Amino acid sequence: MAQPTVRPRFLSIAGREAPALHLIGLFGTFGGAALLLAGLLAVAFPVVVAGLLVLGTGSLALAGSLTLQRRADTPDAGWLGPGPVALFWLTVPWSVIAPLPAFVLLGASGPLDRLEPAALTLVQALCSNLAVAGVLAVVVVGSGAATWRDLVAPTPAATPAHLPQPDRRGGLLGDVAWGAVLALPILAAAGALAALLVSGTGAVPPSPLPSATSLLPLLLNGITAGLIAPIGEELLYRGAIEQAWARQRLSTAPRAIVFSALLFAFAHTLNLGGSTFDEAVGIAAVSFAIRLPLGIALGWLWIRRRSLVATIVLHAAYNLAIVATA
Repeated sequence: MAQPTVRPRFLSIAGREAPALHLIGLFGTFGGAALLLAGLLAVAFPVVVAGLLVLGTGSLALAGSLTLQRRADTPDAGWLGPGPVALFWLTVPWSVIAPLPAFVLLGASGPLDRLEPAALTLVQALCSNLAVAGVLAVVVVGSGAATWRDLVAPTPAATPAHLPQPDRRGGLLGDVAWGAVLALPILAAAGALAALLVSGTGAVPPSPLPSATSLLPLLLNGITAGLIAPIGEELLYRGAIEQAWARQRLSTAPRAIVFSALLFAFAHTLNLGGSTFDEAVGIAAVSFAIRLPLGIALGWLWIRRRSLVATIVLHAAYNLAIVATA
């Protein structure tokens, strides 16, 4: 009778496939988090940046170690890359760090506040999304867990037998049509929920985009919200995170949809605050809740079409409608 596989404990290097890499990952992750917290409490920007760099590097090492361990322990798991929650947290420090070099270059010729805020927001979103793509290139594509095509298209790898087969009627035109048609009802549902929550709590989440009082910032906001953000977020939350959950043998399509939507909504609360703790919690809760309809719709559409084109179109149409009404 075969003996059950004994998996190493998370904080132990005994029995690890890559003990040195795991040790580096543990020290980097916990040490970087402590350094980041110290920098935030002391309001010391260099310490915050150092903490993010150490945390990001440690997270990469830890993700690599856990991926190698998963391949050894459960080679038939269906998804052999980093876990979906690990993927999410892995991208956070690099997304924050990535725009800093661009801002340093832009600030070399004068103060940043002389520049159009919408342009700075676009640069920040572009750099952050490039960082996300870089992380996925290393820990997902580089590890062999998935190819770029698996992340964006209905390939055999992205369509395991335990998931419903994708509806590919209409091809790419069908993807565009599905995304465009779903945008209006999801926007209406999110708007109704937002009105209900704001009237009940008084918490009003701030817009992630700067105000546009002329044509140029409006166009820049449109590019950020309608192109840059949808591509980067869909690549991460549907292409990688939802797929990571969906391809696990013991998972189901509803579980992948709900869990990816929860992470998607949670991510949009990380940069929010308030003048008091209660106000910050209220704003974060409202922001989380009003993004759940979109997150669930995007997750369902990915399962239905198994194509990022469809989810990007839905996400872009939703964002552009908000920009236009704002």
